[in-house]
Amino acid sequence: MKHSITPVILAGGIGSRLWPLSRQAMPKQFLSLLGDESLLQSTLKRCDNECFTDAILVCNEQHRFIVSSQCQQINVQPNALLLEPEGKNTAPAIALAAHYVLQQELDTPLLVMPADHHIDNFELLVAQLPDAVKLAQQGKLITFAIEPDIAHCGYGYIKRGAKIAASNCYEVDEFKEKPSLQQAQQYLAGGGYSWNSGMFLFTPRAYLAELERFAPKIAGCIAQAANFTVDLGFTRAENDILKSCPSDSIDYAILERSANVVVLPLALNWNDVGGFNALWQSTDKDTQGNNQSADTVLLNSENNLLNSESGHTIAALGVKDLAVIHTHDATLVADKNQLDQLPELLKLLAFKHSDKLLHHQAMYRPWGSYRVLVEGVGFKVKKIIVNSNGKLSTQRHQHRAEHWVVVSGIADVNIDGKASTLTADQSCYIAAGHVHSLANTQSEPLIVIEVQTGAILDESDIERFDDQYGR
Repeated sequence: MKHSITPVILAGGIGSRLWPLSRQAMPKQFLSLLGDESLLQSTLKRCDNECFTDAILVCNEQHRFIVSSQCQQINVQPNALLLEPEGKNTAPAIALAAHYVLQQELDTPLLVMPADHHIDNFELLVAQLPDAVKLAQQGKLITFAIEPDIAHCGYGYIKRGAKIAASNCYEVDEFKEKPSLQQAQQYLAGGGYSWNSGMFLFTPRAYLAELERFAPKIAGCIAQAANFTVDLGFTRAENDILKSCPSDSIDYAILERSANVVVLPLALNWNDVGGFNALWQSTDKDTQGNNQSADTVLLNSENNLLNSESGHTIAALGVKDLAVIHTHDATLVADKNQLDQLPELLKLLAFKHSDKLLHHQAMYRPWGSYRVLVEGVGFKVKKIIVNSNGKLSTQRHQHRAEHWVVVSGIADVNIDGKASTLTADQSCYIAAGHVHSLANTQSEPLIVIEVQTGAILDESDIERFDDQYGR
């Protein structure tokens, strides 16, 4: 089964139930929530097996540089980074990948996986792939399901039907929506029910045929849009057509209506990391049930999830069943038993502080990234990281001056045509109105502290003259 399956990783979600960690500009799949690697990076590493071809990633246009950077960090080169101008849910995203695979003449079965799940025994799924591939080649759509170990109300369920001969798969008797606690307890006690994991296997032709049958508007839009072009390593379809595509999940569009769906239950140690309670369940805990973190101090406290950015300490005294989530610009304090009401809280937040739902401290660009460290009236301080061979555009500002201080690496600076090289502890000053550029021609990242002063400090005060990324 060497290189016979193409992973399709869906990285377009927002993860709003993990606010304020997860924001629209930096969703949960790109965060290191359960270790040193992001959930996306962990998913990519799960595909490091000889049965898989290079993965296809589908992500939102605004996250393309984050995805590219995280792939580079773990030395993974995907087959393609497919970009969507806006999220349209899983059915169109998978169809886009299916068309791309067929145009590349791969026609291998697709293993579809969300980028934001945690699995620590993925080898159990890999071991079952030969059976699943045989059924996929017969035109079946296989959904991988999780054997439940608790009565969980937050997942959809699949009721198994008859077992398929010479296989570990079953016919699907029925898809069940998220149940009440009483129903979930009945499912667990009675057996024959599994959690819907959001992972699937099928051939691209079988998927597109079922999409055409049950969701012809989506199928038609994606077929029209599948005229792919590549620039800067990103693969784009026809954005105007994609924007008009209906939005729907693969579950509602196809799986709950097709007779060609089968289920393969697995005893995976799986967590969709869908909210803070799910995150808490997968963390290491002390003897009092609190998640363990170097940045927390607790006394007489039980069953708490405390999470803060590096360098900020949370101290808790005499509390229990709390989620305390601290970030650079927002802090969530919640009773863990009421976290299902977080979406309602975010609706209130949207009226007063909508920017807190959207933005994140780190911003990614084709040349690297920057982080705003502090800002106020008339000033802003940034930490800039320029990747190897990265170059900021040649630009000019009319309303602000900048002071660059090199922290590490070697900076190639050009100010009004005068070139210079700066190393650690060296600096330069760029007055308003001066044309300037910053580049890193070395193999190691360049780190610079930028201090801006002036009346206008946003990107409206950028006049670009040259940009190797075509912006």
